Amino acid sequence: MSLSLLPARGSMESSEHSSDSPDGLSSNCERGSAPPQPRKPIPRKGHTKSRRGCFNCKRRRIKCNEQHPECNHCIKAGLPCDYPANIIQATQRPPNSPSPQQMVHLRSTPGAFTMADMRLFHHFLITAYPHLPVGADKIWITVIPSFAHNYEYLIHSILALAASHLDAVSTSSVAEEAISHRILAVKSLNEALSVPPKTRCERDARMAAALALAFQSSHLQDGLFEFLTMVRGCNLIADDEALNSPDSAFHAFREDGHLATMRSRLATSSLNAVNRDDLDSASLSLQMIEPLNMTDWEKSFWDILVRTVENAYDRPVEAYTTFVLLYNVPSRWTHDEFQSFIDPNNSVAQILLAHFIAIQAILTPILILERVGFTGVDAPTAVLGWIEGIYKNVPSNLRLHIEWCRQVARYPFMRFLGQRQVEYYE
Repeated sequence: MSLSLLPARGSMESSEHSSDSPDGLSSNCERGSAPPQPRKPIPRKGHTKSRRGCFNCKRRRIKCNEQHPECNHCIKAGLPCDYPANIIQATQRPPNSPSPQQMVHLRSTPGAFTMADMRLFHHFLITAYPHLPVGADKIWITVIPSFAHNYEYLIHSILALAASHLDAVSTSSVAEEAISHRILAVKSLNEALSVPPKTRCERDARMAAALALAFQSSHLQDGLFEFLTMVRGCNLIADDEALNSPDSAFHAFREDGHLATMRSRLATSSLNAVNRDDLDSASLSLQMIEPLNMTDWEKSFWDILVRTVENAYDRPVEAYTTFVLLYNVPSRWTHDEFQSFIDPNNSVAQILLAHFIAIQAILTPILILERVGFTGVDAPTAVLGWIEGIYKNVPSNLRLHIEWCRQVARYPFMRFLGQRQVEYYE
């Protein structure tokens, strides 16, 4: 597969022009006194104007190739391609067109990437790449793309995230493409993880794919458990000592890299004061769920939540360091413990996860500093919506333990900034 023909940043399409004169015409007049013969009429060329073209080509006075659903000119120029209604009806897919499941099968052919895929890849490079590791944008913009085409799971992960991101920030309606690429990415990544990586690039490719899929999960309405699974996968891959090598693209994730950068930012920023009323409410809600029948590992997760809230009052550096443990600790649990934790029927774990999501939201004044210098676009996610799904899933007698979390899910975004000014975001 080749990704060499990508739309360039700020690229412009050149107009096509054609001559109205036939080729090969030249003067055949002979020298002498004979009077010139009258020139024969030049036959007119057949009419080549597109009568079924899209609106953009008609407006730009260029010949449309009438390709559906998007013509070549609109694809090159990055324009929405619209045809007259009668043309659209005449070119609709027949009843026996491929189903979404068949489309996934068709797309599984190695190297079979479309112009729409190329546009998604371009969207990823410009706006949709992850903001982690902190301060390491170039990893996603230059390093990962340089070898992404060598690993099918990585390129599909990138396209999956790009499609979900684009679907969240525009009216492009590419949710189907997002799921199609995700299915292919997960299948291919699982196959790759069945054997040890052979090279540094392969290790980095696996990490990049798992991260991209984790970020994509945050855009899925029912993506909580896939999100947790991908985060665990990232942590397990990160345990490979080779990722700590300076040669690794994810060297920035090391202890003296990511956390050191965040500690420096938090120590010097004025944008990390969390709303104290929210912290009081979080602390009270955590106290209310303490009597629940928790396992030892569930109790350890609850304890980290409590310490995170306590630190968030006046110690933002410690609050961030403790909060990160909520992502790291579940990866150290046994397979059975982790599967129990993400089981929708485990009501205690569900309540803990609702608090995890809500506390993450109120810590926005601290967590937003991860995005300092990030040049991508932050897209709306479905994360807070997961709380309502948890509320509906747990037994009715336990729903009172999620009421504070539901309240947080309804807060306006400005409240998450801790009632501070938002110069950073502007």
